Amino acid sequence: MSSRRVGTMIVAGTVGVALLCHAQKSEPIPPDMMGSPGTIVGFVRDTACLLRNKSASVAKDAESRKCIVQCVRAGSPLAILTKSGELYMPLSAQLPDRDQRRRLLPYAGKYVRATGRLFERGGTHAISIEKIEIVPGW
Repeated sequence: MSSRRVGTMIVAGTVGVALLCHAQKSEPIPPDMMGSPGTIVGFVRDTACLLRNKSASVAKDAESRKCIVQCVRAGSPLAILTKSGELYMPLSAQLPDRDQRRRLLPYAGKYVRATGRLFERGGTHAISIEKIEIVPGW
């Protein structure tokens, strides 16, 4: 392989790495996209069964807990269901947004208090979680 070709490959690789690093940087979030500070209390669960099964809510029996575990293991998105029935989807604190599933996994099937930034649009609710802790159930 010629030294010119090796040099070209090194330059191309360096540019590729630089572009990748730049693409992964978080952009500052404009103030009008920060949401409102707030706290929610709810039950962390998969969204699939909740949206498909009108009687689903919190896992009050073994069958419901089994369904949640199966859906979570299969990769169903997680959200926080409040006592009033509002479903809060998790958002990250960065732009571009990053997946929050791993962060919520330890809380699946548990009651939590989540504090952060709240968002609402067209009846959809979301939270950018700053702090989350397990609390006693309802």
